[in-house]
Amino acid sequence: MTLDLLKDLRERTGAGILDCRAALKESDNDLEKALDFLRKKGLASAAKRAGRDAKEGFVSAQIRGSKAALVEVNCETDFVARTDDFKNLVNLALDEAFTNGEAAVSTSQKLSDRVAELSGKIGEKILVRRAALVESKGGLFTYVHSNQKLGVIVEVATGKPESAKNPAVEELGKTLAMQVAASNALCVRRQEVPGEKLEREKAIYREEVKGKPDNILEKIVQGKLEKFYQTNCLLEQPYIKDDKQSVTQLIAEAAKKAGDTVEVKRFVRFQLGETATPAAQE
Repeated sequence: MTLDLLKDLRERTGAGILDCRAALKESDNDLEKALDFLRKKGLASAAKRAGRDAKEGFVSAQIRGSKAALVEVNCETDFVARTDDFKNLVNLALDEAFTNGEAAVSTSQKLSDRVAELSGKIGEKILVRRAALVESKGGLFTYVHSNQKLGVIVEVATGKPESAKNPAVEELGKTLAMQVAASNALCVRRQEVPGEKLEREKAIYREEVKGKPDNILEKIVQGKLEKFYQTNCLLEQPYIKDDKQSVTQLIAEAAKKAGDTVEVKRFVRFQLGETATPAAQE
């Protein structure tokens, strides 16, 4: 029994983790047979919701001490997302992430039971989709958009621990979190772009300019790659409030004001329904 199979069955049915494990065991890890097993066990209402889309919901972020957590919880309608019951579920997901780590959000029996209870009460498919937990000795900053469908965590490191509380660094951290939210960076720096992604981009660029001499072709490809880095790598992006200034220059200004080194270590970005941006770091 794989964790992915267990997670898929839970997402499709809303059933508790123990029930899903039992269903997969009884069905020799056949997902469709496991769905039938759960229906026969009296979870037909959840099974009926399995094929429905849960495209609404909330993204929420919190900082507690040296940790920051980000969660996404889905439902079918915006109306449900704004109820107190749903908001309490989001807070419970944050509690689980802080207490037991981000992986626990996918396996928590407490969360699973609460999801099943709430789903049965309101008749909608509900899903605790994902979570991220970042722990740092430096500065942690979060941003959640006003519609609560987009959230970010940014970790900033300084040479001296006390510099993380410097007003210039704190202002920078808040600005960077908004930058990541607005610009949807792929990673912090160009060295972190996955090799597979880079090769795919190069192949596309070469196809676009095929037929040109090799020496000219490669120069054009390199020029397009530079634009790719400026769009997708946080440090090379133009600042969203002043496109004549790069994020790297913005960081350098904050470091000068703080009288210390300042470095962006990583970020996590959740947008409702999208694949998570990884916590990019060195």
